[in-house]
Amino acid sequence: MGRTDIGAWYDQNHSQYQDLITTVERLLTTLLKDESIPYHSVGGRLKEKRSLLAKWEQKAYTAPEQIMDVAGLRIITHTTEEVQKVCALIEQEFLIDEKNSGDKAQKMGVDQVGYLSVHYIAKIDDERLKLREYKRFKGLCFEIQVRSLLQHAWAEIEHDRSYKFAGVLPLEIRRKFYLVAGTLELMDQEFNALSQEIDHYATHVKSQTKEGNLNIPIDSTSLLQFLKEYFKDYDHEKLSRHYSTNDVELVAELSDFGIKTLQGLNELLAQKTPAEWAGASSTNYVGILHVAMILKDTKKYFDYAWKAHWTVLNNAALEHWKNLGVSKDHLEQYITLKEYKPGHFDIEKRHPN
Repeated sequence: MGRTDIGAWYDQNHSQYQDLITTVERLLTTLLKDESIPYHSVGGRLKEKRSLLAKWEQKAYTAPEQIMDVAGLRIITHTTEEVQKVCALIEQEFLIDEKNSGDKAQKMGVDQVGYLSVHYIAKIDDERLKLREYKRFKGLCFEIQVRSLLQHAWAEIEHDRSYKFAGVLPLEIRRKFYLVAGTLELMDQEFNALSQEIDHYATHVKSQTKEGNLNIPIDSTSLLQFLKEYFKDYDHEKLSRHYSTNDVELVAELSDFGIKTLQGLNELLAQKTPAEWAGASSTNYVGILHVAMILKDTKKYFDYAWKAHWTVLNNAALEHWKNLGVSKDHLEQYITLKEYKPGHFDIEKRHPN
């Protein structure tokens, strides 16, 4: 086949490969969420026509299907431990071409540093091919790359041919370049070790909480583990909504309010039952902790803990708060609620006369 034939093949098949990318990207995202494997991003790309033609001319292909990375997907994780979990999942869920797949790190010499990534050449497995949405992809290969954020950063710098680091550099500059690469690899290992340490700490807090030992300082990890155990009979995914973007403020508010250990938090929440706290469909850990402090001592909360970390309330929250014992009239002794659209209020601290 000549260049013209390969170009025609690409024109005829590129939409099917794009559909393959979209389908596998959606599948990978679902699998990762189902297995609770954290990740930074899942993305896909279709090889450009000019890149396909260049690759065809560089290597001794006899059929376009031999180019196995026409469809490419990339999963970027936060740590190298997550890379391993993702790889195990891919090997379980897809047909892997072992001969053409591999880990770049394993192919490097012990005295080398540089681009690290795991590459798979894969196909949809036989069970999924029985399903309508997958059967049209029978026989089509695609590439999946798996790498950590720091590995990705290095790869982007190393392989961006328009960047000043491209090409053959003077020896001394090249030496410094690879020292930086080695430093990034060490940082990746340290981030992974820190991640594991945090996981071990979370497990320890969970164990101690179950045993009733609550003499543990409040931080983002211990707070979340306590709340998960305290509300174990309720929907954690719903209740944890917005926690990760508010955890620093929550820890600070609790501390300023005088709640510095899980024991103190347990006593604070003892004002109501878990069912009462979690009663509203729109509530979450953030709202529960806010109203718990307000219910305990409204003046103290707004004078010392609030610090305008949140400045909006709506009628649904106000109604739930009312059911817990905090009325709008009571709140307006300390704050001013200004309606900016029906059922939504901006909050301002009421200054004493």
